[in-house]
Amino acid sequence: MALKYNFVKVFESGQLALSERPKIKEIKKLKTDNCTRIVSLLGRRGENAHQIGSEVKAQEMLWDWIKVGTATDLPPMETVLLKNAATTIATALKSGESVIIHCSAGLHRTGILAYCILRNGGMTSDESLSAIGMMREKTASALTGKYLETAESLIFT
Repeated sequence: MALKYNFVKVFESGQLALSERPKIKEIKKLKTDNCTRIVSLLGRRGENAHQIGSEVKAQEMLWDWIKVGTATDLPPMETVLLKNAATTIATALKSGESVIIHCSAGLHRTGILAYCILRNGGMTSDESLSAIGMMREKTASALTGKYLETAESLIFT
């Protein structure tokens, strides 16, 4: 069964969608749906990251592999990686890119990064959670407790 990608307009000209890990055969369709960048939040072991990256690049889209293996108790280096990714993706969205963020299940790591991007872009917590819910309800529902605390800790002050 094909995954459903619900792009939501953010920052005036960009579009953001959230997902579980895409199937390799679905990536070609993402290009035809005007996706310009895929962000993979997958651990160092990859969880098929190399295959995803190869196919994304073959479709002439941009690919970012953010090597984050867990959603809480982040090691300092993974905190830096997520903060840098949030800045990079926000810039891409503000320049009009259509971006999909995914991790394995599309819940915690995906939600944390999306929340951080939206909050750093000026949205309130409620606005960010609402936008995430429009993109993927499962992700919004999972972004509670320690996961929301982690996301809040990544917001630039």
